Amino acid sequence: MRLLADKTGEQFLEILDQQGDVLSVQFISNEGIRKGKPFKDSLTGLYLTGWTHRSTSTAIGLERFKQGILQDATVSFALHQLYPLGRKVKIPSGDIATIASYANTHADGYYMYVRIAEELHRYRITPDWELLPSEKLLALPYYPAPLTKEEKQTIDDYDTWAGGF
Repeated sequence: MRLLADKTGEQFLEILDQQGDVLSVQFISNEGIRKGKPFKDSLTGLYLTGWTHRSTSTAIGLERFKQGILQDATVSFALHQLYPLGRKVKIPSGDIATIASYANTHADGYYMYVRIAEELHRYRITPDWELLPSEKLLALPYYPAPLTKEEKQTIDDYDTWAGGF
């Protein structure tokens, strides 16, 4: 899997085919899910607009995991990013589980503890585990209350005493 990342590192293009400077690319999520339709563009044009080659990402790690590659730093990174503590997953048995530990590497794969109905179970992670949406809502930014007259006076007194330093 060959990827290009934008300036922010938040959007990815998967290179599907390359003929010289002409590329066939498609947008891809950090979980390796293709979005939209493939399109053609020039590598030079993508470089000029800020796209760069990406050699590590969760998408690449997940792709290697699906290929059965074990004990790989890219795979470990992807599993730790995609399966954080507290995330809900649907395991192949159909149960909904909450992740209770990070992925641990063993000779025959990656294992993780999950919580099902308040009981801990140790399972081997397989590519058919389905990540479920996070239940945590995005928090609105915190805006502090306006300063009171006393707080403003204390700040002014300190500024006067400090002489502007």
